[in-house]
Amino acid sequence: MEEPAVQLPLDKRQRIERLSRLIDVSKSMAAQLDLEPLLQQIVDSANLLLRARMGGLMVLYEDNSGVQYFKVSGWTVEVKGNPRGMGILSLPYRQSQTLRLDDVRMHPQARGFPENHPVVGPFLSAPLLSKGKALGALFVGNEPGGQIFSAEDEELLVAFAAQATVAIENARLYAKAEELARLQERQRIAQALHDTVVQMLFSIGLEAEWCLTHIPAAEGFPQRLQTIRRLAARSSDELRSAIFALRSPFLAPGDGLVQLIQAQVSEFEGQSGIAATLIVMPCFPTLPPLVSEAVYRIVVESLSNVRKHARASGVMVSLDCDGSSVTVTIQDNGVGLAEPLSLEVDDSSLHFGVATMRQVTAQAEGAFFIANNDDQGVMIKARFPLSGDLLS
Repeated sequence: MEEPAVQLPLDKRQRIERLSRLIDVSKSMAAQLDLEPLLQQIVDSANLLLRARMGGLMVLYEDNSGVQYFKVSGWTVEVKGNPRGMGILSLPYRQSQTLRLDDVRMHPQARGFPENHPVVGPFLSAPLLSKGKALGALFVGNEPGGQIFSAEDEELLVAFAAQATVAIENARLYAKAEELARLQERQRIAQALHDTVVQMLFSIGLEAEWCLTHIPAAEGFPQRLQTIRRLAARSSDELRSAIFALRSPFLAPGDGLVQLIQAQVSEFEGQSGIAATLIVMPCFPTLPPLVSEAVYRIVVESLSNVRKHARASGVMVSLDCDGSSVTVTIQDNGVGLAEPLSLEVDDSSLHFGVATMRQVTAQAEGAFFIANNDDQGVMIKARFPLSGDLLS
C-alpha cells in the first residue's frame, strides 16, 4: 500500500516555492554579462519575486560619486534622469540596512514624490553591499492601500540583493576585461602604423628633399617633387592624428599624453639631430580627450616645422597647468619667421601646418599664438580652458 503524500503547511510550501524561484532567477542573472540588460533583469525579477506592483534599482558609480544607473519596473510614467541620492530611496545604501515601511509617506524624511514618480504606499528596499561597500539599492513598492511587505519578504529581497550584487560585479569585471582587450588591439594597430607607414612616409619626404637638392631642375620637375613632399608630410600628419585617436580614448596607465609627447620629442631628436627637451610641471593632470588631441597635434606639427624650416640647434616643449587652463609652448632657437603671420586671415592663406594647429585649437575652445621670440627662433603657444563642457 502506498503511503499518502505528505502535505506541507501552506507557509512552508510558499517558502520553498520562493526559494526555488530565487535559485532560478540567480542562475539566469549569472548567465547575463551585459551590464544594462542585467540591471533591467534584476529589477524586473525583484517585482516578480516579491509580487510587487513596481520596483527600482539604483547603482552607484564605482567611486560612489553618485547614481550611475537607475532602472525601474512597473512604472506607468516615463523616468527622466537619475535620483540625486539624497532622499528615502538612498537611505538603504547610505545606512547599509534594509528599509521596510507600511506607508513610505509616513516616514519622517518623506518629502512627497518628485515629478514622474508613481505614488507609493508599502515600500521595501535592500542595499547592494560588497565587502562592506555600498553599490546601490534595490527596492519594490505597492500603491497606497496595497499589500504590505512582511518580514519574510524582507529576507527574500535581502537574499536576492546579495545575488544581484555578485552579478553586477561580475558584469563590471567582464566589461573591464573587454575594454582591456580593445585597448590592447588598438595599441597594437597604432604601433604597427607608427612603425611602418609613418616611417615610410617620412622616408618619401626625405627622398623628395634630396632630389630637390641634387637633381638638376627640368621643366615642372621641382614643382612635382614639392607636391610629393607636401603630400607625404600631410599624409604623415593625418596618420599621426589617426594613431593618436586609436590610442587616446583608452590610454593605459603609464601611456598617457605626456608619455606620447615624450616619445615624439625623443623620436624627433634622434631623426633630426636637433637637441629637444620636454618640460612638464609635476602632477600634470589627465586632460579631456579633445584638449589632449589638440596638444598632441600641435607638438607634432611644431616639431615638424622646426625640422623643415627653422635651421635650429635646439627646441623646447613645455606643458603647464594652473588649474583652470593648460598651456603648451614650443620654442626653438632657429632663424625665426621671415614676416609675422596674421591669424586673422582664413586657413587657406596660412601654411598647412599653422592652419592645422589653429583648427585643432579652435575645436578645443583654445587660443593659438605664433610669433618670433625676442632673441631668435619661433614661439608657438596654445592655451585651453579646463572647465565647462570640456570636462564632461
